[in-house]
Order: sequence, then C-alpha cells, then structure tokens
Amino acid sequence: MYYLNKRQIEIITYLINKNKYVSVKTIAAKFDVSIRTIRYDLELIDDWLNENKATLVKIPNKGIELKVITDKTLLLEKLKFLSIENRVLSERERVRYIVLELLMSEKELTIEDISSRLYLSKNTVIKILKDVKRYLKDNKLQTEKVYGKGIRIVGNEVDKRSLLLELFSETLSINNIILTVKNKSNYKELITLWENNYRILSINEVEQIFDILKDIEETHSFYLTDIALTRLVFYLTISINRIKNNHIIKKQRKQIRELREYKIANIIADRLKKYDVVFNKEEIDEIAAYIIESKSYNTINDLKSMKFTQVFNKEIINCTQHIIKYFEKELKVDFHTDTQLVNGLALHLKSALNRIKNNKQIVNKYIDSIKEKYPLVFQIAKESIGYLEKTYEIKINDEEIGYITLHIRSAYERLSNKGYSASALVICTEGVSILSMLTTKLKKVLPELNIIETCSIYDYEKYKDEIDVVITTNEFKLSNVDVIKVSPFLENDEIYDVRNFIIRLNKFKQIYKYSISDRVLGGKIVMLKDVMNEEVIELGVSVDNWEEAIMKAGEPLVRQGNVEQAYIDNMIQAVKDLGPYIVIMPGVAFAHARPDENVKSTCMSMITLEEPVNFGSEQNDPVSIVFAFAAPNSNEHMVALQDLARFLSVEENIELLKNVNDKQTILDKLLDEETV
Repeated sequence: MYYLNKRQIEIITYLINKNKYVSVKTIAAKFDVSIRTIRYDLELIDDWLNENKATLVKIPNKGIELKVITDKTLLLEKLKFLSIENRVLSERERVRYIVLELLMSEKELTIEDISSRLYLSKNTVIKILKDVKRYLKDNKLQTEKVYGKGIRIVGNEVDKRSLLLELFSETLSINNIILTVKNKSNYKELITLWENNYRILSINEVEQIFDILKDIEETHSFYLTDIALTRLVFYLTISINRIKNNHIIKKQRKQIRELREYKIANIIADRLKKYDVVFNKEEIDEIAAYIIESKSYNTINDLKSMKFTQVFNKEIINCTQHIIKYFEKELKVDFHTDTQLVNGLALHLKSALNRIKNNKQIVNKYIDSIKEKYPLVFQIAKESIGYLEKTYEIKINDEEIGYITLHIRSAYERLSNKGYSASALVICTEGVSILSMLTTKLKKVLPELNIIETCSIYDYEKYKDEIDVVITTNEFKLSNVDVIKVSPFLENDEIYDVRNFIIRLNKFKQIYKYSISDRVLGGKIVMLKDVMNEEVIELGVSVDNWEEAIMKAGEPLVRQGNVEQAYIDNMIQAVKDLGPYIVIMPGVAFAHARPDENVKSTCMSMITLEEPVNFGSEQNDPVSIVFAFAAPNSNEHMVALQDLARFLSVEENIELLKNVNDKQTILDKLLDEETV
C-alpha cells in the first residue's frame, strides 16, 4: 500500500491546473525540494493516477504533463476525499477530521474510536486533541469528557452549525455541487464520494432544497450569489439533520423579525416542512440572519437604478458615505456620482457588518492578488474602515477589505479615463493603410491602452504631455518618453513587449501614488541624479531572506539621514500587509512605504544581492536587485521614478546591474539613461 502526503497531493493539483508540460526542475523549485525528492514523489503519484484513469506523460526536453482520461474535476474531488488509509494527513487535516467526526456523531467518541479511524496511535491522538481544543476555542466551542463514554463537543447550537458549515464549505466545490445538482447522471462517482464522507449530506435533499430556494428567489425577487446560495443549502441541510436529532437553536434575534429577510426565512421554513421538521421562531431567526449576512446577486442595471436612500437604512448609508468620502479625499475622484459603486458598496456593507458583528467574516480567495495588483487602493480601504471599527467596536479582516478594494477599483476605472492603464501615441511613416491596420490591432488586443492620437514624428511635441509611450514602426528615440518599435502586423512577441511595458508603468504609478500623498504638480522637480550617488549603492550584499534584503537596501538612507530606522520597518510591514507587489518585474523589487514623520527628504538607494531571494511573487521571484525609496508629503514632481522606469525597461540594463561589480559604472549608466 502507498500513501500520498500533503506535498504529493499539491503536486497533482499543480499539474492538473498547469495543463501543459512542466520540467522536474521547475516542480522542484516550486515546492522548494530537491529534484531527487520530486522524482520519488512522481513515482508514487503515477501509481495513484494509474488507478484513477490518469497518467503522467514524460517527454525528454519538454517535461511532464498530467493526462486525464475522464474528467479533471472528478480527479480533483478524489484527491480531497482520499481515504485515510491512502494518504498522510497534515496536522490541520487531522484536527478538522476529528472535529467533523465529533460534530456528526450522535454519541461520544473514545480515544480508541478516533485512533482506529485515523490509523494513529492513542498517544498521537491525545497530542492532536490539544490542537482540537484550541481550534474549537477559536470557534467558541469546547470538548467535554463524559465518564465511561468518551469525548463530545459542547457549546451553543448556532456555533456548532456554523462550524459544520465552514468545514463543508472548505472541502466541497461550489461549482461541482451546482453542476451535480443540474446533471446527477454525469456525476455519480462524485455523489458517492460526498455522501460517504458527509453522512448528513444527501444529494437528493440538496437538489430539492436548491429547487425550493430558486423558486422563492424568482417569486420574491430575492437573489443570492452562487456561493451564498449553496452555503444556504448546506446550512438548511445541516439544520434539518440537527433538528431531527433534537439539537434545537434557542438563541433569539427578535430585532430582525420586522425585516423582509425574516419573511423570506418564514417562507423557506414553511416549504421545508416536507422533511418532517418544524422550524421554531429561533430557527427562523437564524435563517433570516444567514440571508442578511449573505452576498446578494444584482445585475449592473439593478445597481444603477437602485434608490440608495430608500433601500438602505441610516447606518449603512452613513458607513457607505464615509468610505466614499475618504477615497474622494485620497484619490481626488468624485466617486459619489457613480451609482453603481454607491449601491454595490452599500449592499456589501449591509451583509458584511452583520457577518462581522456575529463573528462570521467572509473568505476571499483572491485577497493575495488584490493586494499585489491594487496596493494603493487596498491601503486606503484599510484606512477608511477605521471609522467603522471604532464605531462598532469590531475588527474587519483583510478579506472583507479586499472586496471594498474591488468596488472602489472598478469605479476608479469607470471614472478615470475609461479604465485605461496607459496612454499612447502611434507614429507611422508608411501611410494611412499601415497606420489603420496597426491602430485597429492595438485597440483589439490591448484594450487597456488609450491611443491618444496618430501622427508624424514632427507633430509629436503637441502630445508629449498627454502620453506614457510612443508606439512606432520606425527606429528612433524621443526625449522624456519611451518608444516601442513594432512591425505593422504587431506580432505576438511585440504585443507581449507592449503589455509588459504597461504592467511596469502601472507598478511605478502605484508606487508613486502610495509613496507621495497630496502631490501638486509644478513644484520642485526631483531627478535621478538628485537622489542616486555612490554612497547609496551597495553591490553583492549577502542576505538570507526578503526582510533582510529590504533592511540592507534601507541602511544607506538611514546613514545619510534621509529616513529614520522606523521607515525601514514600515517598508517591511507594507509587504506583510499588502503582499509582494513591490516586486515590479522579474528579479527587481522597489521597496517603499507611506510617507510619515520618519521621512526627512526624498531619497533612493539600490543594492544587488550576492544570492537572489524570494519575496513571494510567483511571477517575478527570485529577486537580485532591490531599490529603496522614500518621499515626504511634498509638492516634488518625481521625474526620477519615470527615469528609473525607463532604465529598467531595457533588459540589457538589468543584466548590467546584476553582473557589474563597480559602483561608478552602474551610476554612470543610470544617469546616462536620464534625459533632461
């Protein structure tokens, strides 16, 4: 018999999602183990795959690809429900397995019961139970020993159901549940897996409850997102089972009995009588509370036409207006005119505040991407909710803040130049036909690019203050603007170059906005030569991790009296809070933080690393060049950042920084690239 451990299961998932050939070396780097270890893992993985209608295809010089004969969805679900005897459970999985068994059991479980089910020794189970107690405490529950019988979980029934719901939702795929309900005949194997592992989950019951809820949605114009709807189905399935076994909710929520959601909960409870259960008022309270705390589904037209002051109560109106006003102050955009934002944010806050007050904060699987892509907006969102946290004495987690970030970012793109990420001028000397073909293709494949105008080289001066880049079919240089040469037919590698430029440009734009607040154009111009000198360049620096890399990059700025030591701590904290967004391109990080009293003057430093380190950026790790930057609240116009962005856009320059060991050579090259 063979066992799959956590890493091996993750490798299978990684290969399924890759959907292409991957080298053993790449897999080893991804999982931070040796190539020899990965080869051993792949042997075990191939054995398991062969038993499950899949295989590893190996081709020399290309790598390995996972091929599935049937359905990849089914293979992923099988991984989740691997029997205990065929896998090595992680500590986290062991804890959750024991909790789930205790919650689903109608009698106490002994150490021997748990030991035999997990294939572990009694001593190991006793050690794990300490972690179980901590996990339950975090969820307002605890274990209790019953003499002569074993262990059970005690606490509020509401908290027990809430934990069961979370454990179900952690494992079961929302998409697969919905697809299975719609077409059971195609997912028979999945249904067997689910029902064998979750004894209180009957797929027929789930299907019927889905139908009931969809019917009520249509009849009463009450709509939930797919995730919220599926979680409500899970909750009702759990509730039916618990009520049948005489586990009744006794906690009252009388304050919600006048709300529309309570009336809908009453209708749901009435329709569920067919399962021979009676939902008392307290049970109906809890269904209503769940609906209030859920994210609702609204079309864009709904959001635009909704009457803000009529739909929402004073509490939600005040919270929404506070956040919007805070963003208007920070970003200088009139967000209150965007009804889609106002109503969408209010709907989110309505459910979010109820969730948070009841300690049920939402999971946001996109949070790391949100932090990396929109660090400025995320940081402002984090600041804007301080009023809510203080007013209601609550703590709002990053997942909730991430959704606020998306609402604001969407509005920002709608209101700010139609969401364009860069502005371009197209110059072509070959004539109108070539020019027309090139601009048409640019607009089609790069909708984020705002083409200001097409013109001749001689007319460029008219538009230079409006653009970020010139795209041309000719080879030439222009002062103070990047020039990208492409063919009239815009090949794939040229599209890649333009898109990479836009990504780099926006990284610097976000750094600029994040690092300098209340900037007024027309003030002092700070150029690269004003902040870069030999004293702030260090080469071949030895570090063990990304935190040490930022500390070393910041040291020259402290030595020169430009910043206090606390600013370096702020730069490190910014990465911890917002993720590795400072890794602006492969191999290059640009460390910075919000301006405060620790910044004395505008400054920049650069170090190269003896050995590159990972910052946690999947696309751009490892990092071997680290810049550190600081600016006070000021009216300085940072031409230096534009010059550096232009310098780093040339691959040869990055190679020079990595390989040259002479500070003066690097400094000369940096300042040669600057155009005044």
